[in-house]
Amino acid sequence: MRYLLIILLTVFLVACVPSSDNPLTDPDKEQIDASILGTWYWTDNNETGYIHIGLDEKSRLLRVIMLDSDKDGELEVSEFSGHTSSLQGNYYLNLKWVRPAQDGITGYMFVKYIVKPDSLGIAIMNSEVAEKAIKEKALKGIVKKAKWFSSVRITAGQKRLQEFILRKDKELFPEMKFMSRLTLPNK
Repeated sequence: MRYLLIILLTVFLVACVPSSDNPLTDPDKEQIDASILGTWYWTDNNETGYIHIGLDEKSRLLRVIMLDSDKDGELEVSEFSGHTSSLQGNYYLNLKWVRPAQDGITGYMFVKYIVKPDSLGIAIMNSEVAEKAIKEKALKGIVKKAKWFSSVRITAGQKRLQEFILRKDKELFPEMKFMSRLTLPNK
């Protein structure tokens, strides 16, 4: 699972995960998928991590807090705000960074998810597929090349974005990583 956290944090920090000016669906279009609420965890030889997913009382949006503790006891915290979207039987998170603040990343990140009785699978969008589509003019967006990475910003409207995601879903979200549900003992 360390791979999952490293991907999530690293790609955001170096702007490798595509961001979108528009969400897949508007936050108030459909009810938040309650099956995703709860605490999910992973553990390996070097770290333990938790993702807490709940509702923000004021905004009624998802509040996603990720905690990672490594073998040296160092704790990293990331927080996101967002909502769920369903498109033709596929489920996605529309997430925005809350903290730590990210320079230049103001849009939505899309994460495909699958909820099973005891686990949550998540897949991060493949930036190369989005970048190629933008370069080939199959998707509106902006690609900024830097020395070590490209920054991909999708500017397509919601309808075109949905069509693209559905058409390229398997390429965009090729690898699903699973975390276990934390079940507390009954009192």
